[in-house]
Amino acid sequence: MIRVPASPVRDRALAIARRNLVWLPLLLLLVWSALPLLWSLAASLKTPLELYQSRSLLPEQPTLGNYGRVFAWPGFWRYLFNSSLLALASTAFALVISSLAAYGFARYAFRFRNLLLVLILVPRILPRASLIVPLYQLVERFGLLDTYAVLTITYTATAVPFATWILAGFFAAVPRELEEAAAIDGATIAQRLWWVVLPIAAPGLITAAVFSLREAWNEFPFALAFTTSQEMRTLPYQLFLLRDSVGIQDWPLMNAFTIVTILPILLLYLRFERHIVSGLTSGALK
Repeated sequence: MIRVPASPVRDRALAIARRNLVWLPLLLLLVWSALPLLWSLAASLKTPLELYQSRSLLPEQPTLGNYGRVFAWPGFWRYLFNSSLLALASTAFALVISSLAAYGFARYAFRFRNLLLVLILVPRILPRASLIVPLYQLVERFGLLDTYAVLTITYTATAVPFATWILAGFFAAVPRELEEAAAIDGATIAQRLWWVVLPIAAPGLITAAVFSLREAWNEFPFALAFTTSQEMRTLPYQLFLLRDSVGIQDWPLMNAFTIVTILPILLLYLRFERHIVSGLTSGALK
């Protein structure tokens, strides 16, 4: 049987086709993810009249007037302060609690450890809407309705499971010999955790912090259920109410408010993108 040698041209064409097949799904995913954001950005630069009359995606006469209206909206800076305070406070508490929990899972061998580490993610499986009624009754009993405390506690509780899961893998990968050497020098458990484990697990801490910030910044159901006064509103809450407060749907204003709301988290992701990717992949491997 005579074998026909492979053609270099055909092999090159097959190699190019394989590369294109790899990039095609990524390109489709990029378009699917970026197109709504680009449309929202373009709509925020139009006037209401142009948005309803023009069929073009790009604005013919771009204007920043909608962003000026957003910043001048009554209570906007208060809503921005509330979102920032709750996100930063809940993230700080979540990192402290999850670091202690993850250190226990990583360093101490106790019964049902692996099972408990899996069960700690169960609260994230439950829809938040199913938790609102029992939590509301509990919060009302303790007199915490319409306070920063209730939102900080609930935001922290929702961030701790995932942060613990991420940090447990990083802490387990830290060599025990380093802690033993620190213990010989007289370091306590808290000192070993602060000076040895946490610096080495910095990528995991950054990943957990960014995800906790994002979750607290975008949170809406708890803010809607547990707050009643205008002074306690957050940016997502006010964005939800914007539909009813402007009468006829002012889509340029709403899109400008949306861009302003998501911009801090978007910039945060872009700033720490490498740390987040390396943190997730390293945590998965470890």
